[in-house]
Amino acid sequence: MTISEEMTPVKTPWRRLKKSWRKRRDSGLSRALKGQIGAARDGAALARAMVMKTVTPAEARTQIAEIEHRGDEMRGELVDRLSRTLVAPLDREDLFRLSRSVDDILDTIRDFVREADLYQIEKRKTYRPFVDGVVAAVESLGEAVDALWSKPQRVPHTALEAKKAARMISREYQSEIAKIVDGAVSSQSLKHRELISRLDMVGIRINEAADVLTDGALKRGY
Repeated sequence: MTISEEMTPVKTPWRRLKKSWRKRRDSGLSRALKGQIGAARDGAALARAMVMKTVTPAEARTQIAEIEHRGDEMRGELVDRLSRTLVAPLDREDLFRLSRSVDDILDTIRDFVREADLYQIEKRKTYRPFVDGVVAAVESLGEAVDALWSKPQRVPHTALEAKKAARMISREYQSEIAKIVDGAVSSQSLKHRELISRLDMVGIRINEAADVLTDGALKRGY
């Protein structure tokens, strides 16, 4: 072997493999993760419909169960795909964490819808600023996930938009808590506190998912 041959770097298959998963944007792994995000998006839209009184809490409770089941199926498919995937836009551990965070988002939206039905809340439009923030944040999160397979360099920026929308939920929560503390304690105020706590937790879960996306993208050098 000549000196020039020794100094020639060994070509790794990484670039070729990366091009492969970018071309396969509708692969099973992509479909499963986007399916999960789609279920979370549908759950957020349903919560807004309930708040705007276009569906009753009882109807929303039935529908959220179906949406949650779809999300669970997509998560199961993603976990199965991860065990058989060699190359993906993020590390497998990060994709698993992202999937778990999205699952938590949908589960917490489900809890909000269920409790709104249990508590028989009449002034549902009070929760519109919260739910609008949830819808916007989940939408941005979905755009960040889409970018993983098309424009991964945009992932950190789009994930940041999701975090900004989630912060809006936190600000609404703080404002409402201040009103509750200043007011008289009643069964309605306690129910209200529980419901806004659920929505605040949705924002926290969205923040977690956005952080996983950002950390995973930066780790890959996007």
